[in-house]
Formats: sequence, C-alpha cells, structure tokens
Amino acid sequence: MGYSMRAARIGLLSAMIGNIVEWYDFALYTAATPLVFASLFFSSNISAFQNQIEAIGLFTSGFIARPLGGIFFGALGDRHGHMVALRWTLFLIGGATTLIGLLPTYTMVGSLAPMLLLLLRLVQGAAAGGEWAGSILVVGGMLPDGPRKMVALALSQSGVAIGMVLGTAALWLVSHLSPEDFLVWGWRVPFLATLPTVVLGVWLRSAMTDLKTTSSAKHTPRFPVWAIMRDYPIPLVRGIGLRLAENGGVYLITVFGLAYGHEKHVPDTLLLLALMIGLLADGISMPAAAWLAARWGAGRTYLSGILALALLIGPFFKLIEAGGAIAVISAFVLLLALGHAPTIAVEPFLLERLFPREVQYSGVALAHEVGAILAGGLSPLVAVFLYHAVGSVQAVTVYAFGLVICSAAALFFPCSLSRKSLSAASEMG
Repeated sequence: MGYSMRAARIGLLSAMIGNIVEWYDFALYTAATPLVFASLFFSSNISAFQNQIEAIGLFTSGFIARPLGGIFFGALGDRHGHMVALRWTLFLIGGATTLIGLLPTYTMVGSLAPMLLLLLRLVQGAAAGGEWAGSILVVGGMLPDGPRKMVALALSQSGVAIGMVLGTAALWLVSHLSPEDFLVWGWRVPFLATLPTVVLGVWLRSAMTDLKTTSSAKHTPRFPVWAIMRDYPIPLVRGIGLRLAENGGVYLITVFGLAYGHEKHVPDTLLLLALMIGLLADGISMPAAAWLAARWGAGRTYLSGILALALLIGPFFKLIEAGGAIAVISAFVLLLALGHAPTIAVEPFLLERLFPREVQYSGVALAHEVGAILAGGLSPLVAVFLYHAVGSVQAVTVYAFGLVICSAAALFFPCSLSRKSLSAASEMG
C-alpha cells in the first residue's frame, strides 16, 4: 500500500507525539515510585523494605493490564483503523496521569489512597498496551522495507526517550524544592502539567485522516488474539522473548537503579539527573543504531545490544555504588546508550515482520505487552527481592544474564516451526 512522503512524515510525527506524551507520563510514574509514592501512599508503620515492595508492586500492576489493553485496542485497530485506537489510548494515558496529580495521600484518606493509585495505574497500563504497537505500525506501514524505514522506526522510538527525559526532568526540577514542599505539592506539578499536551495530542490525531495500514476489516478475524495463538504461536513466543532483555533491562536500570542508588545514599537529585542524561543519550543513540542495522542487519544490531547489557550490568551497579557524579552519570549513559538503544531501535522492525497485516496490530501488541509483564513489570520486583535476599546485587546481575539468554534464544529460534510462518521473519536471525 503506497503513501506519499508527506503522509509518511505525518505518520512519523503522530507516532513521536504519542510516544513523547505516553512516556513523559510513564517516566513520571517510574521515577516517582521509589521517591514519592513509597512514602506518601502507604502506611509509615512498616519497614523500609515492605514500603519499597508495596510501591514497586503497585508499579508492576500496570503491566498486568497491558496485555488486556493490547488485545482490546489491537482488535479495534485491526478492524477500524489504527488512528481510531490511538486517539483513545492517548486520551486514557494522559487522563489517568493528570488524575494521579490530584490524588489524596495516605495521611488524608488512609488505605483508599493506594487503591485509587492502583485504579489509575491499571487504566494507564491498559491504554499503554495499545499505544506502542499502533504507533510503530502507522510508521512501518507507510514505508517500503529498507534503511529509510528502519531509521524512521528508530526515530519513533526516540520519542520514547524524549518523553522519558522530559518526565524525569520535570520531577528532577521540582525535587530541588525543600523536602516539605516537594512532598506536599511539588511532585504533583509534573503530573498536572501533562494535561495540555494530551489535549494537543488528541486534537492532532483527531484532525488526521485515518491512516489504516492493515488490510480491510473483512479480512480481519473476529477474535484476532485467538487467531494469533492458533496460527502464529512461535512468532508470538519469539516476540515475547525479544522483549525480555530489552524491557527487563531498561526497568532494572530506571527503577531498580534508582532504588539501589537511594539505598546507597546517592542524592535523589543526582540520580534523577543521571537518569535524565542517560535517557537523552539513549534517544540520540537510537537513530545511530538504526543506521548500523541498515548495514549489519537488525538481528546483529539487537544482539550487540543484549551483549552490552550482559557485560555492563555489573559495572553499572559498581559505578552507582561509587556515588560520585561522574560515576553515576556514566553508569546510566553507558548502559542505556549501548545496552538499550540498539535493541529498542530495531525491535519495532523485528516485531512487525512476525505477523500478517490482518492481525498485525493485535499480534505486535500482544507480544509487546506480554513481554512487558514478564520483563518490565517483574524485573524491578524480582531485583528487589534478590537484592534483599542475597544482600548484594550479584544475584540481580545473574538475573539480567538470564534475560539476555532468553532473548538471544528468541532471536535465533526458527520461525518455520509455526503453522503460518512468514518468510520475511528470517530477517531477524
């Protein structure tokens, strides 16, 4: 299906705007989990470890809702157009984040506070389950295979990094308030500030012509998720596996990394600054990784990223433990730019090629979000348990190695074992 370059640029802009808004919101929640929610939304009459577990457990709950959102919005997008689904996902993500900024704390309403936070987290997670797949398919469906498409998909993922930089920067700025002001009202400002951007994003998507990149709805199964599990089980498992090292790794860095630094008495302002700079390096490195992928191949580029994660995760914790500004900033920059950017830059290209057009939105969303539960949702929680059980981060490093091994196996596993394999998926190996 052919599109003009102007339409392709509009599609890329739409994807980047959606990713920026979504991940600005998500970065706020990620950074606020160990720094704000743990102290404000749970009882103070428990140990620091229990407090940390409860806060990160609530963070994990959002990932549980993501596959359900992927199934619902994937079917909506496959049958009625990608932009129809994407307007709703952006509205729900932004609306939930804005409402988090208005929530009462535990001292105000007791146990109702974490329950309300959980509800909004589930809404945010369900909507996020349909956002990423739709946005990358809008971009990927408008360009022929080749270097231009790979770079465009990587640029759409730069929107993820930009959004996370802005979200982290917003919380970092208000963290310079006095501790009392920060905990009373300062942390709320970045959450409330998302509302104008969400309104702008939804308006832009509503004004766009529906850019449906799948085949017509009459070719889409009534229950796409069932068709995927029946006809494409191996591509689905491969897609989930590809998410493990990428998504699990980035949340080990951004969530457990902050919690570990906090545990080692590294100032929160330094941790947020280091994360912000690291995410900026991540976003800048993504197009460069796509340029390399156009020459090396997507599979080799992805492999280089997960190998870097395996090699650098140990030094990452050592640098944080050192506590100096240069050491902490270097930890986040090196691991995000070398370990995460090469994987996320080519992951849209790899996942897109696993499923046919009539179920592509649903297939990509399901693989992406089930992987998010098994990796991103669980990795910070597993890391906290391992760290407190063993008393060191060595167990966390071994866990990261396990994620890398699983993703490497998914990269090279033969797709021909599925009932309806795609010959194009051989590009992954």
